Amino acid sequence: MLKMAKSKRIKSSLKVTIIYLLAGSLWVIFSDRLIAALNVSEALTLNSSKGLFYVVITAFILYFCLSRLKKELIESEERYRILVEHSPEPIIVHSDGNIVFMNPAGARMLGANCPEALIGQPVMNFVHPDFVNISQVRMRQITVDKQPTEPMDQKFLRIDRRIIDVEVREVPIVFLGEPAVQLLCRDITERKRAQCLLEEREQSYKSLVEHNPDAIFTLDIEGNVLTVNPATEKITGYGREEFQQQAFIPFLLEDDQEKAWRQFAKAVVGEANDTELTLRSKTGKSMDLNLKMVPIIINEKIDGVYGIAKDITERKRTEEMLLKSEKLSIVGQLAAGVAHEIRNPLTSLRGFVQLLQSKIDNYQHYFDIMLSELDRINDIVSEFMVIAKPQVVKYEMKDVRKIVDDVISLLDTQAILNSVQIHTEIGSEIPLIKCEENQLKQVFINILKNAIEAMPDGGNVVIALETDENQVKIRFTDEGCGISEERIAILGEPFYTTKEKGTGLGLMVCHKIVEAHRGSLEIKSVIDQGTTVELHLPVDSGS
Repeated sequence: MLKMAKSKRIKSSLKVTIIYLLAGSLWVIFSDRLIAALNVSEALTLNSSKGLFYVVITAFILYFCLSRLKKELIESEERYRILVEHSPEPIIVHSDGNIVFMNPAGARMLGANCPEALIGQPVMNFVHPDFVNISQVRMRQITVDKQPTEPMDQKFLRIDRRIIDVEVREVPIVFLGEPAVQLLCRDITERKRAQCLLEEREQSYKSLVEHNPDAIFTLDIEGNVLTVNPATEKITGYGREEFQQQAFIPFLLEDDQEKAWRQFAKAVVGEANDTELTLRSKTGKSMDLNLKMVPIIINEKIDGVYGIAKDITERKRTEEMLLKSEKLSIVGQLAAGVAHEIRNPLTSLRGFVQLLQSKIDNYQHYFDIMLSELDRINDIVSEFMVIAKPQVVKYEMKDVRKIVDDVISLLDTQAILNSVQIHTEIGSEIPLIKCEENQLKQVFINILKNAIEAMPDGGNVVIALETDENQVKIRFTDEGCGISEERIAILGEPFYTTKEKGTGLGLMVCHKIVEAHRGSLEIKSVIDQGTTVELHLPVDSGS
């Protein structure tokens, strides 16, 4: 196409020269006749030959100048042709909606072997249906404004109907003397694919952080919090805005703050690490965390630190329960041996005391005391047996209100002696529960005795009963001296007691009985305000 334009321009240069030569010669030849016809001086005809010679010379000079100009123009167009045809960027020219020129890169973009295969086809055949309207609008705009359009991402259809992403800019031009539009294209399919892949990865990483059950946060080099995920807010109770530009250290317990700084300093120099810390949430609750700190490295430079905190409070509690279970196992083995060795001589002692009681009349009071104490020893041995192994018990449907009344009647005298008033708050429609009555009495007696003994100067004990779905809640609240949080954590361990003459077995036995009933026992206390012991027993606990 460009070669055809070149030949046309050479012919037009020669045509201009010939026209000038003919016009000039005709003027010189016929001007004499015109002068003669007008009766002008005959001297003028002498100059005809000179004029003719002048026209010929100037015609050659004109041809030479035009040829030189055309040659430069052709060379310029040749350079442009080479640039266009060898350009790696696709170039398409269309006029009246049909393709009139295309470089090889454009043919390759559209899946053709050569540009000639696509010349003459409507340009809209290669525009994706979703972009036909906008393309037509841009074409009308360029026709009116005669200005290049801004680059725009579109989708084209190759001849094999495969969709490709293309960045397109339209430029108004004149092609072979006709107005046309030049499309400057760039195939951005791979770039789009890479961009989509990058966005998917970013969304994947974001999803990993946003939906991670562990707290994940980023810190700058100074240790200030930059970002937090929802789990961080959930675990700590603090909102995102409360963390912004705040150092993370103050959120930890004072005893762990120095250790946390040391771990952060290691991460800042590129050493990933982890440690266990205790955090106090916004509600004041202490939480055990496993904190990992990982350096953020960008362009081989440490730009900050990732913090990943896992709530291990339940795991710690499970470990403590396992440890307590091991202790119980050891105590159980010891208790079984002790109980077995004590009961044999105990039976003999009781038998001989009863024999002596039947033979001697003057010491009945002493014999009664001895038998009572022997029975007390037997009860203690029975507690050992509860610890040692599961007892064969018979679960029956019982009214927990009656069991509580019986326990109050039993301990009412001791309460009066200690100036303690026992109050009950019993809800309506308390259902029967399946339980072993004597074991529950043992639990209630133990808890109520502890409440009475915690108030040597007197006070009030409130026993509340209420239903909660399929459970019965029994709550004992006293006004005693209270128990510290640290001591509550280890209550119920074998041989640990807060009383001067306690054995540390009472609460342990209570826990074991409640667990056998598939219930739970929870202790809450505030120093100098009192203690609340709450039991949850399912209605069908013995099933």
